[in-house]
Amino acid sequence: MKTKWLLLLPLLATVAISGCRTVRAQGPEIKIPPAKKQLTQAKRNLKQKAAVKKMPEVLGGLVQSDSWVIYKDKQQEEFKGHVSYDNGTYRFRSDYALSERALNRFTAKGHVYLRQAEKNAPEYQAYADYARYNYKTQKGLLTANKGKQIRLIYTDKKNGTATAYAQKAGFDLNKQIFILEGNVRVVRDTPQGPQTLTADKATYHQAKNHLLLEGGASASDSLRTLEADTIIYDGNNNESYAYGSRPLVHGTSEEGTFAIIADKVQSDNEGKKIILDGKVQGWAVSPRLNEASANTKF
Repeated sequence: MKTKWLLLLPLLATVAISGCRTVRAQGPEIKIPPAKKQLTQAKRNLKQKAAVKKMPEVLGGLVQSDSWVIYKDKQQEEFKGHVSYDNGTYRFRSDYALSERALNRFTAKGHVYLRQAEKNAPEYQAYADYARYNYKTQKGLLTANKGKQIRLIYTDKKNGTATAYAQKAGFDLNKQIFILEGNVRVVRDTPQGPQTLTADKATYHQAKNHLLLEGGASASDSLRTLEADTIIYDGNNNESYAYGSRPLVHGTSEEGTFAIIADKVQSDNEGKKIILDGKVQGWAVSPRLNEASANTKF
């Protein structure tokens, strides 16, 4: 099973910063002779990357809000009421936002919404009650108020949609690590139909394409469910593992219903090959066997 559903969703917490930096930091236009399309695009990308390295002097001309206050001594900008930014590719909304230049930090509170929709690329959206991002350390956090959950949505025209729910999500863009905690639930499209993953905690290492589900972990589709303390999806090696508290596999096959427990469960990520190891126990019910004439003798 590929785990790209979690790929860059927490990056949405940088939308307000990266979008603003790119716009305000552009220098004067320079006339140059016409160039090939590929060269023109490459120069445009290089110009944007250089612009992102520097923050604009103030964000107030870019971020819309009912109230905007600058605290020069603290190097802060405070935005209150209907805070928003939208340049077509990046969209950001909240009730309140605070830019702290001295701490390299941007914070948003209340009905936080973040969206990244680049042309010919997957779309990312995030809903939270609180968002914080440090553009120097590249670390951030999304949280929900008590009794609520954040919602992360990944949409790919080819691979479908994946939606993740959790109480909070932390990320480190430098190390490419994303951590979801608190009643984590992910619903994703697969070629076989919808699949649901649940756990107390989910950790995704993007560079390794490695997903770790911990605490009451489960993976289920329309035919079967796997339950264990820990479930690991190794995307690069196309392998999955489940262990802890005697993993349980139950569901329906062509032969009937079944339930099997073992010390460890291993399979490929498509579930075509499953290996159970250590004190394997279980049962299977097959309608074909139940209806066989041999059963009439008992």
